Amino acid sequence: MSDAVAMDDLVSAMSHRGAPMTSESALFIVLQAVESMKDRRVVLDAGGIEVDEHGAVHINELCSPAVDDREAQEGVAALLETVLSPTPPTVLELTTRLRAEAVLTHSALASELAAALVPLNRGAAQRMLGRMVREHHRPARPEETAGAAADADEKLTHGLDEKGEAPSERADATVPDDAVRDDWDRPAKKGPSTMQALVVLGMSTALLGAAAVFLWSRLRG
Repeated sequence: MSDAVAMDDLVSAMSHRGAPMTSESALFIVLQAVESMKDRRVVLDAGGIEVDEHGAVHINELCSPAVDDREAQEGVAALLETVLSPTPPTVLELTTRLRAEAVLTHSALASELAAALVPLNRGAAQRMLGRMVREHHRPARPEETAGAAADADEKLTHGLDEKGEAPSERADATVPDDAVRDDWDRPAKKGPSTMQALVVLGMSTALLGAAAVFLWSRLRG
């Protein structure tokens, strides 16, 4: 496949751009590689795992047949330690279990890798792998900083889209239109002061008193 990139080349290119591959990215690639093995026993190799521009993972002939499940299981542990150097504590714990525990079946091995990635958004993770491959094909710019290059792999960890936003953040964002903004910016009208209210009350009381005197005088007359 012409657009596919071997895992070891992808790891090297990302490191060169100042954005070493995260453990989440490596674990997801290996998980897909294990799932693609199906009923075969294979010793995975970083040069024999390919990622295409759609984020799909395939294995080629560089991944040699394994004698048994134990050899395939230890191959996964060795691969993770190879591509992640230094090996993060969480991955080191996983590789230790893979070497120490009883032999896992193919499905159990995939479940063990998936459990290390909980929570896992497969769709977002695969799209981000595709973006990494496209970044690999794009020549690095001299002004590209380590922080900007690390952005793509960082989003995979948090399941964000290409703008770095979570879907809930976009849906909840509210921006007032011009009419509402004008109302917000317009100064609030001031009500009558206390002194003005007292003056009005006094005048009303005087008028009522005068009216009462006038009516009383007419009744007496």
